[in-house]
Amino acid sequence: MRRNTCKKLEKPTGVITRKLRVLGKFSQWIAILAIASLPSMSSAQQPDAEYLVRQKQFGEQWAKEDQQVRDKLAALEEQYGKKPNIVFILADDIGYTELGTYGGGKVRGFSTPNLDKMAAEGMKFLSFYSEPACTPTRTALLTGRHPVRVGLLGVLFPGTAGMGLVDEEVTVAELLSKAGYSTGMFGKWHLGGEAEHYPTNQGFDEAEWSEGNPPWWGFNPDVKRTDNAGYTNMGGLVWSPAPENFPYDTGGIMRGNKGEKPQMVAPFSLELYNTYDTDVADAVIDFIERKANDEQPFFAYYAGKGNHFWGANPDFMNQPAGTNNSAQMAEHDYNVGRVLEKLKELGIAENTLVVWMSDNGPMYAMHPHGGYSLLRGEKGDTWEGAVRVPGIVWWPETIEAGQDPIDIVQVTDMFTTAASIAGVKKEIPIDRITDGVDQSALLLLGEGKSRRDYIFHYNKDKLEAVRKDQMKFRTEPEKPHHNFYNIYHDPGERHPDEVRYGLWSGPGFKKMIEDHKKMIERFPHRVQNSYQREFDYPFDPEN
Repeated sequence: MRRNTCKKLEKPTGVITRKLRVLGKFSQWIAILAIASLPSMSSAQQPDAEYLVRQKQFGEQWAKEDQQVRDKLAALEEQYGKKPNIVFILADDIGYTELGTYGGGKVRGFSTPNLDKMAAEGMKFLSFYSEPACTPTRTALLTGRHPVRVGLLGVLFPGTAGMGLVDEEVTVAELLSKAGYSTGMFGKWHLGGEAEHYPTNQGFDEAEWSEGNPPWWGFNPDVKRTDNAGYTNMGGLVWSPAPENFPYDTGGIMRGNKGEKPQMVAPFSLELYNTYDTDVADAVIDFIERKANDEQPFFAYYAGKGNHFWGANPDFMNQPAGTNNSAQMAEHDYNVGRVLEKLKELGIAENTLVVWMSDNGPMYAMHPHGGYSLLRGEKGDTWEGAVRVPGIVWWPETIEAGQDPIDIVQVTDMFTTAASIAGVKKEIPIDRITDGVDQSALLLLGEGKSRRDYIFHYNKDKLEAVRKDQMKFRTEPEKPHHNFYNIYHDPGERHPDEVRYGLWSGPGFKKMIEDHKKMIERFPHRVQNSYQREFDYPFDPEN
């Protein structure tokens, strides 16, 4: 699990042996404490304790790889005259085994030809990890920090105030803006509904977004039970909507530019929800077309609704599975294909990094109209099915095609990797822990180059599991002696074995957690306290 990275002292002879040994250990402790008190030189940020352990093990190797990466990026910048464009595509609730390339697709009653092609032309991660739910993953992606550090512990629901992505956090959009990027955000924001939280106040030059997920239409004042657009088995919010004349206005689609007051351009409705993923893709494509020939590169963040169960676009309902999930998967695949084809059409694909990922695993509340995963667990927990999700990176002629590394990658890493590729890693603040590690060596040099072999899996404010290499330790087992899993032997987490795995890995996990907690003491979590905004008029269900 953890290798002792300190060089062994020579064993002297004579009466001073014990004293030298004590002094030697003391010197080692001082050295370790000194390293832990400084940000990593190779990462230009303040990492967590386990990264520092790995840096001592592999620092020399990493330095050589970093130079190779810098040389490749410098050659690209010279060739294209600017830094590479970056596109993040964050899908919603798509489980690990949903895409055809991950063993789903036709097996699940729909096809994902564009995403499968994207994987074939790029790099498909076999061990990509999200946070357990929507808001937490969005927090992690944009800040490079586990949401517990930011104070965003769970999903933000309509009317929540006093909690969101605060000014003090530094987003990837803010970092890329410093590098001269044009930045645009489109789709599901879900990081707070107050002005401070808006994407246009978090580093994005322009944005079109929804406060949460568009299904909040189910709580709008004028929703009726007949608003099912002729579909069957639509899910709970159609058949159990809020009372008519519900007193709280849940907003709609917002649009704005940095430095300006945004405007609502459309209230939530079932009709809007059903076509929203395509509408968002239209906005992303428009942004790309406008920025393609600029002297400065662009960063586009496309957050689709992807895979919820409330409804579906009528144009994609004719799927063999006959579910809302299958229709939404087909629509999302179509729209990702449109974005990639537009990059090719404009002649900028070779200078554009595209990262596609899911925000968490499936939600089974309305099965079969939500997603699915062959792995154990669902959205909201920390079993593999909740946090191990599909992830693909695509960069023609730069990322070698057809790769499927087993290297561990976590959603926070995309923050740091984007900063590295844009040349602004030094701008990441060092007064806080940044969990994301730079994975540009993995992207540009290939399998085996990941800078992480560990993950701390939080569920809200509780550390529920820790992954280290092939082992996973659950801090709160279902029953005694059932908290150690070998993810290579048992990716479905069905066969815990404390005797076989825990006896040798337990002490290593204990040390990892102790070091992790010591870093939290030095860099405490941000605390946010939420409350509900006032209703537009008194809440009275009887009326």
